[in-house]
Amino acid sequence: MYDKNENALTDEQMEMAAHKGNDKLKGKKRGPRLFPWLLLVVGLCVGLMGGLYLYPLVMPKAAANAAPLVKAESLDEADTSVAGAAASAVDRAEMQQAVMEAVLSKARHFEGDPDAPVTLVEFGDFKCGYCGKWNHETLPLIQDKYVESGKVRIAYVNYPVLGPGSMAAAEAAECAAQQGKFWEYADLLYEDQRTSTTPENLTALAEGLGLDTDAFEGCLAEFPDRASLENDIRLGQTLGVRGTPAFLINGVPLSGALPYEAFEQIIEASLNGEF
Repeated sequence: MYDKNENALTDEQMEMAAHKGNDKLKGKKRGPRLFPWLLLVVGLCVGLMGGLYLYPLVMPKAAANAAPLVKAESLDEADTSVAGAAASAVDRAEMQQAVMEAVLSKARHFEGDPDAPVTLVEFGDFKCGYCGKWNHETLPLIQDKYVESGKVRIAYVNYPVLGPGSMAAAEAAECAAQQGKFWEYADLLYEDQRTSTTPENLTALAEGLGLDTDAFEGCLAEFPDRASLENDIRLGQTLGVRGTPAFLINGVPLSGALPYEAFEQIIEASLNGEF
């Protein structure tokens, strides 16, 4: 007889069979999901390698320090480029000349040959330590090599912005200038910048130079030319002078107590027509 109990599966066997079937179905579902990701990763790797290989051809690296190339279809276009550069140089030279003419028209104190091809303008403050350093260390070298040979003329513009002592010293130098001793008096002011600028001390310096002390004291007591000093300050501010010493060498600006070599370089370039 057919015994249904012999061929029937127990509940435990049926549950185990169900789990195995689910595992097989899950395995079949995972396979198709992993395959596209694998293709994507492989594709990205191939694309990256190809890009690295082709990049130098598509975007060649510029040569270091290479001179700029001028693409001209004809000699006329090349000539135009050269003419444009020359015009820019002319414009720059004209601007520098215009600045120098404006400054020199207002400057009052000069040293050297009026016909010297190079003019060096100093904006200075007699109480400025860096101004004193430059006047002690660098100016004598410029005077020896260039001023005495007639190649450079020095101009001085007062820029007394460090307080009442600066203004008093500038006024005293102007009073000495009335007796033809501006530069000699300026040297004394720079020699000992720590001395207070009282009328007595300033007059003592004038006496040491053999100036008329009565006239000098009268000038100090009622200084007649404050407007000129105010114009000097305004001139420096217009030119963008932010501190002292500041310089113009044929229109080329320099700032600070730079070493002699910095001035020599610009002076020589100016003498050679480069500025």
